[in-house]
Amino acid sequence: MVLRIFENMKYTRYIASLAFTFFIVNCCRSQDKDYRIIIPSKVEVEFDSLYPHASNINWNKRHPSDNIQVVEFDCKCDEGIGHLIITYDTNGTVTNKETLIYKQNLPENALSYIANNYPNEFKYGAIYKTSSQEETTYTVDMLQTTPSGDALNGGWIYRLKFKSSGEFISVDKVMAN
Repeated sequence: MVLRIFENMKYTRYIASLAFTFFIVNCCRSQDKDYRIIIPSKVEVEFDSLYPHASNINWNKRHPSDNIQVVEFDCKCDEGIGHLIITYDTNGTVTNKETLIYKQNLPENALSYIANNYPNEFKYGAIYKTSSQEETTYTVDMLQTTPSGDALNGGWIYRLKFKSSGEFISVDKVMAN
């Protein structure tokens, strides 16, 4: 008799463990549902009017309480190379715009700084012009290279930031993938 009670308790632990696991999984799933693609109508109208020929559009997920919406896309437009990341407020106003640009679109001061401080063992990676309501800046990724000029696997990326005038602001050292 006592042995049967202990056997039943053993199964009770398994059932309790399964119920607890089921509860945790459902809680985690319900939290993820709060972050989804919800495009405010004013943002969608503004985006469609500014970039009617956009392609590869990727709207970032956002929580319903967030007051911004980010979209990343490609377009054949006059802005840079044609890859943009735009942040809108919920009223459809652009608050931040990152545009992939060519090296020759950098201010002369930035090009001089790079030539003097990042010699032959580096090559240009992504170059972005970031425009917000407060300022315009440039971000330049400089990639470490092998002696043959190829990007170094596992090397560092030096992310340089410049003011709109080309004056150097800062550098972040990031491990390359």
